[in-house]
Amino acid sequence: MTAKPATDVWTFADFHPGHSFGEMSITLDPDRLAKWDAIYGGGSKSDDTSRPLPRGLLVTCMMEAYLGLIQPRPPGNIHAGQSLNFGTGHVRLGDTVTLKATCRDKTERKGRGWVTFALTVTRGAETLLSGDVRSIWAK
Repeated sequence: MTAKPATDVWTFADFHPGHSFGEMSITLDPDRLAKWDAIYGGGSKSDDTSRPLPRGLLVTCMMEAYLGLIQPRPPGNIHAGQSLNFGTGHVRLGDTVTLKATCRDKTERKGRGWVTFALTVTRGAETLLSGDVRSIWAK
C-alpha cells in the first residue's frame, strides 16, 4: 500500500493495475443498522443477532471503503458504473467485515482516464461480496 500526502491527490498517472490501497474493517453495529433503517425502513431489531442483515448493507460498506481508502481524490471524478458479485454468506448484527481495494485496470478513451477498482468484502476467509467500481478520473 502506498499512502499519499494529504495534499497530493491521486492522478490517473498514479494508478497501476494490481496496486493495493489497503484495507479497513467495519463492524455492523446497532448504530449502522439504525442509519440503514432510517433510509430504507424495514424495522430491523437492533438487538437481534440471529437474523441475517440486508445484503445491500454490504454494498454500503463496499462504497464506504472505495471512498475511504482511495484518498485524497481530485474533485470532478465520475462514477461510471459498478458490478457486484454476492457470495452465499450472510452477515448478522455484530459481525465485522474487512474491505480491500486494489486497482484492477486503467485505460484512456477519448482523452479521459478510466480506472477500474476491485473491491472485496470478507468475513474471515469467506468472501461475502466482490465487485468493481469504474470511474472516469478527473486528473
